[in-house]
Formats: sequence, structure tokens, C-alpha cells
Amino acid sequence: MEEIDRDDDSKEGKLRRWVANLQLESWQLELLITGFSIFLLASGIDEYENIRARINFNKLVATQDNTVIFAAAGKAILGTIPYVIQFFLISLLLHLLLRGFWIGIVGLSSVSNTIDYDKLNLKGPFKKYIPKRVRTLDDLIFYLDQVSSVIFAYTYLIVFSIISVVLVGCFLFIFIGTINFITGTFGMSSVASLGIVLIMILFVLLFIGAIVFFLDSILFSAFKKSKWFSVIFFPIYRVFSVLSLSFIYRSIYYHLITNFKRKHIVSVTLVLVAVAVATTRLNSWDRHTFFPGDGVHNARVIETSFYDDERKSRFVYSASIPSKVVKESFLPLFVRYSPSMNMSLAFFCPDAQGINDKTTLRESIEAGVQSQFDSTKTVVELLQKDNVSAENLISIIDCIESTFEVKVDGELIDLDFSFAYHPNENEKGFLQMIDLEAFARGKHVITVSHFEYQGAPFLGEVTRERFKMTQLAEIVFWKE
Repeated sequence: MEEIDRDDDSKEGKLRRWVANLQLESWQLELLITGFSIFLLASGIDEYENIRARINFNKLVATQDNTVIFAAAGKAILGTIPYVIQFFLISLLLHLLLRGFWIGIVGLSSVSNTIDYDKLNLKGPFKKYIPKRVRTLDDLIFYLDQVSSVIFAYTYLIVFSIISVVLVGCFLFIFIGTINFITGTFGMSSVASLGIVLIMILFVLLFIGAIVFFLDSILFSAFKKSKWFSVIFFPIYRVFSVLSLSFIYRSIYYHLITNFKRKHIVSVTLVLVAVAVATTRLNSWDRHTFFPGDGVHNARVIETSFYDDERKSRFVYSASIPSKVVKESFLPLFVRYSPSMNMSLAFFCPDAQGINDKTTLRESIEAGVQSQFDSTKTVVELLQKDNVSAENLISIIDCIESTFEVKVDGELIDLDFSFAYHPNENEKGFLQMIDLEAFARGKHVITVSHFEYQGAPFLGEVTRERFKMTQLAEIVFWKE
């Protein structure tokens, strides 16, 4: 270990003493950060899933052809985070276990620091083997201290590396997705065709560069050691260092690959990955052979997500009723409005396009000025959108109703939708009151369907024939 000059009062000497003190006391910070991180990660997984569900349903929805790629990229990022959290938790738990073991040995060494092999009365080969192979407590303390610190740093290195791969992948995903944006904006003109060709060429180059960049990291900077290839690789390295944010953790990476054997680094990585994969597989292991899986939706599978009194903290994803047992003569049915419906609604109800337009600052100023010159109109009246008047809302909701079908026991019911917010999580949707007066006591099934476009909209002309009435929900209830 490098000697520290305690009498060196220079700036560099003070910095080295400060770093040396941090190194000696780093185990306390490690334990504090590890314990706090484990608590936050373990308690925040459920909350993250709620946030992820909200973003996926309300924001990351492909509403038209030029948003498919962007929505998929966002979902890829959000979908990777649970695996990162799981890997992070496993690594931190391993670090906490080793640090606890280390503290126990430190405490034991304060009682006794030597092993009396004479008392063991070893015979035969064990007389030489055991004293040679068993570490002293001092050696074990020093060794575990190093291993624990390395695992702590290595955990963050792996997590940041996974984030880097996801960021670069999403960047490439969005980059190629600009083709849809160009075709949707400019059509298939000569300028658009030229732009598409250039994007494809750049995409191939960036894709190859990304593979080379990450291969270099996996191969312990092998490409940087090549005399001729390092010249070609340097600009690739500079570009992807920014795109992947690898400059944040670069120091940890180079420290590990220069101070530890490669086989040890590979072994630790494989063990951590194997544990993470095994944990994931264990969570998905289902021994209920004669029970339908989560993907089965029909009247014989009761789903609690359809009932307000059983849903708990989850979202309304398609439709909802208050309870599976109905005592009243009217049953409120809430049909969730998803942005994924925008394509069919835009095709069948083009007059409803501006129903959610926000008033701009310019419009507000103009309305204020106009109201000063025309006292017969108020600012509110001037800002009132024509398409949100009572008359227009009736025609819009009538058009929206034409894209839905609601059946009770296979019989179509007359729709009378109203725009509504569900009290669960303030979900937006349509409220339909179903009159149950004519229905007998017992079991009934509500089926909700909606027009859905079949195929990819950017691969052909959007026509009426391509829309098909698709089932959204099948809800079972019992009338008293």
C-alpha cells in the first residue's frame, strides 16, 4: 500500500490524506447506502409498477403510424427497469451479507486473533493442509474488505452498463422510426425517398458502431489495443460514450479490468446473472397445470380488475362495473378510453378531432382585446370552442357510440354514452347505464367490443374494411 506523507501540506497531499481517510471509513458508507438502497428498491417496486402501468396506458400508446417506434422504445426502457432493480437487489444483498460476515470476523478478532492448531490434534495430510489453506483472521478481514468494496462498485458498473445498452438501443430504435415520420409528413416524394435512404445508411453504420463499442467493453478494451483499428474505433468510441453515458462510470470499468484477473470478473458476472435469471424463472414457475393462464379472457374466468370493489389499487384497463353482485335495477358500466382507440375514432369521427384542443396564450390575449371592443361578448364566450358546444358534443358522442358494441347475454343494447372520469385513478372513459329491469335473477354476461384496425396502418391504405369489431371485455355479474 502506498505510503501517505502526513506532513505534506500541499493541495495534493491534503487531497491524498482525505481520500485515504475515506477509504478507511468507506465500509460505513457502503453499509449505509446498501441498506437504504435495498429498502427503497424493495418498497418501491410496486409503486414503480403503478407508475409504469399509468405511463404505458396513457402515454406510450401508438395512436398513429409514426408513433409506433417511439412508443415501443419507451416501453423497452420501462420494461428493462424491473430487471435492473432485481439485479441491483441481488447484488446489494450479496454485498450486505459479505459486509455482515466481515463485521462478525472483526468482532471475533478482538477476542482472539490466532488459531491454535495444536489443540486440533490434526493427523495425516490434514496436519499440513489445514494450516496452509486456512487464512488468518487478519488476512480474511483484509480479503473480505476488498471483495465487498469491489462488489459494491461492480454492482453499479453492471447496472449502468445495462442502462447504456438500453439507451443506445432506444436511440437506434427512434432513429429508424423517423422513417415513419418522414413518410407520414412528406409522403413518398423524391425528397422523402432520399431521406429514407440516408437514414437507412446512417442506421446501419450506427448499428455496427454500437455492436463494436459494446464488444470492446466485453472484450476488456481489446479494440483499443489494435494499432490500426484503434484509429477507426476512436470516433466510434467518442460518439457512443456520449450516447451510452459511459463516461459516468468509465473510471470504475478501467480500474476493475486493470486490477483484477479477467477470469474473476467473468466468473462474478456469470454468477450474478445466473442468480438473477434463476430468480426470474422461479417467480414465473407455475405448478397449477389445470388452471388457465393469465392470457385467457372469457366468461368462465372471473377477473377482479372488472369490479370496483375488488380491484384494489390497479387501473381500469378496459371496462368496469361496481360489483359482481348487482342489487339495483340500473348497472353503471364504465368503458375505459384508451389512446389506442384514437385511430378508429379519427377514421369514423373526424369531426371530433379538435375536442381536446387547449386554448393558447395568443387566443386568450386576442379574446381579451376583442371583448374590450365588443361589450356584447364575454371572454368565456369568445374562448368557447365550437366543437365542445352542447350540440356538437351530442353528435360527437353519437359517433363514438357507433364504434362500440355492448351486449348483455348476447343481445345488443342501445348505447347512451356520457364522458366520465372513473373515481379509481381518474381514468377517462364513457359511462353507460344498463337497465336490468327486464333481466331475470341470476348470472349474466356483458360483452364490450370496439372497432380495431387490422394490420399496420403504414403498410397500406386505411379503409373501412380493415376495421373489425374486437372484444375489449367480457364481464360476468349476478343479479339479485
